[in-house]
Amino acid sequence: MRQESLVTAPRIEAWQVTLRPLEEGDLDKLRQWRNSDYVREKMVSTSLITAEQQAAWFQKISHDPSQMHWIIEYKGRPVGSTNVKVPVIGETVVSARVLEPGLYIGEPDYQGNILAFAPTLAMYDYCFSHFSVTEFSAAVKPDNDAALKYNRQLGYEISGQDDFVRLRLQKEVYERQTVTLKSFLSRPRKS
Repeated sequence: MRQESLVTAPRIEAWQVTLRPLEEGDLDKLRQWRNSDYVREKMVSTSLITAEQQAAWFQKISHDPSQMHWIIEYKGRPVGSTNVKVPVIGETVVSARVLEPGLYIGEPDYQGNILAFAPTLAMYDYCFSHFSVTEFSAAVKPDNDAALKYNRQLGYEISGQDDFVRLRLQKEVYERQTVTLKSFLSRPRKS
């Protein structure tokens, strides 16, 4: 039986945050965040995740080149999680033209503020610069007004609607739309 190689996301440092590859030691914290009401109610699946489910998921994604997962750190403290996945079977994150992002800020002190944009900017900038991606696509619950507003501020446009609002973001639009956000996040931070 062929041994599958471990897929490791790159470490990304930008916009006052560090995105470090998800590790097995992060699973308890990740599950705690994911099972919190604040995060869970916005997810496609709102069921609680068990430790066994989380471990099985981690084993699967650890060898899957169609997705990459990071822990978001701010001032050295884990505050959330972000990821990218390919929407087309058989593609890899590195070679895909379209990626689907995911993000949640798990620590309550950092939810709903400008910091939430930093990991997205860091991840998108990296993906646009180092991978083949030219577009991000997202599916948001129609009642998730905060996510819809967040995505519009990044430059996403509505491309359709069914059970979800379908959004897309092209590189050129993203670059124009995020100038002000990047300027704001580039200011020196307070210690």
